[in-house]
Amino acid sequence: MRVENIPDDIHSGTATKRLDTALECLVTGDFRDRWEATKQLVDAGMPAIARLAAFLQDEDCDWELRWFAARTLGKVNHPDALKALIMFLQQAQDLELVMIAAEGVKQFGELGVDSLVELLDQPAYRLTGVQALASIQHSSVFAPLLTAAEDPDPLVRLTALTALANFRHPKVDQLLLAATKDPNTAVRREAITYLGLRPHLLDQMNLVDDLLVGLWDIHPQINEVTAIALGRLGTDTAIATLARVLSSPHTPENLRSHIICALGWVEKESALQALVAALHQPPTALQINVVETLARFQMPDLQQQAGDALHDELNLNLRATSKNGQLIAAIALALGTLQHQPAVPLLTSLMDSSDPQIQLYAEAALRQLAAAS
Repeated sequence: MRVENIPDDIHSGTATKRLDTALECLVTGDFRDRWEATKQLVDAGMPAIARLAAFLQDEDCDWELRWFAARTLGKVNHPDALKALIMFLQQAQDLELVMIAAEGVKQFGELGVDSLVELLDQPAYRLTGVQALASIQHSSVFAPLLTAAEDPDPLVRLTALTALANFRHPKVDQLLLAATKDPNTAVRREAITYLGLRPHLLDQMNLVDDLLVGLWDIHPQINEVTAIALGRLGTDTAIATLARVLSSPHTPENLRSHIICALGWVEKESALQALVAALHQPPTALQINVVETLARFQMPDLQQQAGDALHDELNLNLRATSKNGQLIAAIALALGTLQHQPAVPLLTSLMDSSDPQIQLYAEAALRQLAAAS
């Protein structure tokens, strides 16, 4: 059987019809339809690029359509597709669209990263460029992000710093340390947060000493993230300083709350003792916070010490002329959580309380203790 040659215009007409159908589906279809249409548009290659670029650039198009257009362009292996994505990034305002466009640029390898780096040389597009680079998890973005981390624009510095924190590298360590003195509050906050997640630096430098100054920063948010970072590092110096700040009558309530949380992460007797001392410091909300934090200790010997301290505190509160029902109820429940068996007689006596919350919490604690015995 002889196969006749098929005219090229027939092939071209069929391809054009498939392209138009896929584009129509991309515009009018639901999410699943659009997902399937992108596969056909990727297969169509270069002829689809101009239409996809138009969708992406058109702010009047619905957001999902623009998202699919950016995603599809990233899968079309053609220089014009890369050019369309870079052009979009030069005007983009929506961070999610920037990220999906950057993911598309990433598919072009070094050529794509180089195109993004060129944006950093243009002040109008520098933030978008660094946002795009920050969304790419690849070693090729390391050097340009290091440069961006010293940019005059604090938002550019912050974006680069956050991305670089994913790299474990001496240059990043030094950058984070330097950033704790940045004039911008958000940059300082980010640097302190990430340094608290780098305990390996404790053997290389006086990291805790470098962070301590954050407790006296004029901005409360810096005080709070510093407390959390010090708790994560958990050194003796960090604990002692947090305990001192927690006990000070001049420490704001919000910061005290963060310090209580931070000390609760440190499975050490010194941290536990700092929390026990705070049991006697009003207001009630913070005292209850301390009680709940003590109940979360995991090491058996620390659980025993926490149970003994709460047992004594419960006795004191019951003998007080003015009883604090909420605090008593919280201590009762914590004693059950800690499986503190010596508390059974005291908890049993609470079942006769006129306060329904105390009764309820004491009963719950007794059930926990019975289940553990």
